Amino acid sequence: MNSKVVGSFLILGPLLLVIPWFALGVDVSGMSPSEHLAAVLEKSGQSEASGILNLFGAIFFFTGLYYLSKSLKSDDGISNALAKLGGLLIILCLPMFATLVGSELIAIESAQEFGNEVGATILAASTAFEMCGFLLVIGIFLLGASLVYDCDNWSVKKWKGIVGALFMIATILSFIDFVSAGAAGEVVSIIGWMGFFLMTLITGILTLVPSLNRKK
Repeated sequence: MNSKVVGSFLILGPLLLVIPWFALGVDVSGMSPSEHLAAVLEKSGQSEASGILNLFGAIFFFTGLYYLSKSLKSDDGISNALAKLGGLLIILCLPMFATLVGSELIAIESAQEFGNEVGATILAASTAFEMCGFLLVIGIFLLGASLVYDCDNWSVKKWKGIVGALFMIATILSFIDFVSAGAAGEVVSIIGWMGFFLMTLITGILTLVPSLNRKK
């Protein structure tokens, strides 16, 4: 895929995932499925708008990272293997995340038509797909490791090594937050999860700068 398209995807993805979540999303952390449903039904218009934008954001985000991983070709077999495995885990997250977000949209519609119990059941069943967060963290960590490990190309694209290291730091913090169920603190959670969204955005911008991607 063209580097300009990949860069645009890496910019649009984080923006369409994070901005709607802050501006339109409903905080349902720590809620049971029935409480979750009641909260989103109260602001169903906002929730549906946020969900639709998040779906498009997920398509751009996961696809952009996947094609970024495919573009990381080097003479180092380990770096290539890390990039391929990371890309595979990342693209695997797309249908899982789409199902997770889409289930909330379906739950709202079902609750309005058939009652809250049906909507809550849909939300309860969809919680299994939250595991996509775990796969995403591992996939981006491997992608960052591939960027760092490819030391031979640092003389050409030093920014890739720096971005890779920051990806790894952010995903380590995200992993700690994930396995500790938030017990590690809000600071770790914000730096971890927002960190790799921000690094994806920066990577997209850097990918669009010709002087940083021109081989010498």
